[in-house]
Amino acid sequence: MYHKLFIIILLTLRLSSFAQIDSLLANKITISGFCLCKTTLAEIKAIDNELKEVTVEEMGPCNDGFVEDSRFENRKGYYSPKYPGIIFQKDREGYISKIRLTKDFAGKLPDGNEVNMKVLLAKDVLKLYPKRNTWGSRGCSDYWSLSNDTLYFFVKIDKTKQPQYPVDEAYYAEKPVEAIDLVVSCYSIYNKNNSFSLFSADEPMYFVDSIRTNKAFIEEAYQPTDIALVSVYKDAGAIKLAGPQAKNGVIYIITKSFARNHYWSFFKEKSADYLKKIPNLETEATVAYIVNGKPLVENYESDLFSINDSNFIELTLISKKQLKADYHIADKMFGVIIKIRQNK
Repeated sequence: MYHKLFIIILLTLRLSSFAQIDSLLANKITISGFCLCKTTLAEIKAIDNELKEVTVEEMGPCNDGFVEDSRFENRKGYYSPKYPGIIFQKDREGYISKIRLTKDFAGKLPDGNEVNMKVLLAKDVLKLYPKRNTWGSRGCSDYWSLSNDTLYFFVKIDKTKQPQYPVDEAYYAEKPVEAIDLVVSCYSIYNKNNSFSLFSADEPMYFVDSIRTNKAFIEEAYQPTDIALVSVYKDAGAIKLAGPQAKNGVIYIITKSFARNHYWSFFKEKSADYLKKIPNLETEATVAYIVNGKPLVENYESDLFSINDSNFIELTLISKKQLKADYHIADKMFGVIIKIRQNK
């Protein structure tokens, strides 16, 4: 009863103050009566004095703070026992732009499917959404995700299971879903004049660091110097990668910060010496990389990002003195010598 009264009051307060959201979109981003980008944190606090700030483990973007999801405040949320299993996260303007569903949640998803997080397995998600059958993960994340453009189901990666890639789908299908995120960009909604569509049907699908976005947001949020790598997929290749919505192609962008976290995470798994001497990304900025005898001087993030289990051979570290003597590099603390297989 209290929850229903809360929703009625909230909608009354907001009716004259927010831009109209298309009903189809509203249904897509509403859960337990809360519609993302219509609700503000201030309004919830005004009605619920039990709401408290909590730390959130980010399962999509990295949880270490080096790679952020700009749609919401990362690692910070708000929880009340009145809404079990729901953590609210806001954007910079104060709108609730993400809802995290935890193990305490039992109820309906935006499309009406019932879930009980205490017993939900990945295979249950695949059964509910047979077309959502592609496993994905940002390189620095500890979780696989099954997702569309707004809803993300997270399964913990077993780091003892090697190789990690490609994902063993049969193995992970039996694993529990640790959390579900419902997330959207409120900025995109309220900066599309009066008519809004999350993604234009006339443009390619855009992804930045595995997160789908649109061209307007990319132009607003990023400079060319932020970008490490751009991959373009067309025609059948695009549709195979991202489904029928990719009929106009796919543009996949990797930022330098994401690439750095990716290759740093990869190298520290390959070398205990690397992890010991380069324990974080702050230290990583003080080293020089030499790949197959060639020093990487600038804009090298894409080169290191492309190193993986299929082409990696070995990694060794050299001292500052040896780095200067062998490669004439004097402004770095260490040298990281990497050997990889060359493409034939």
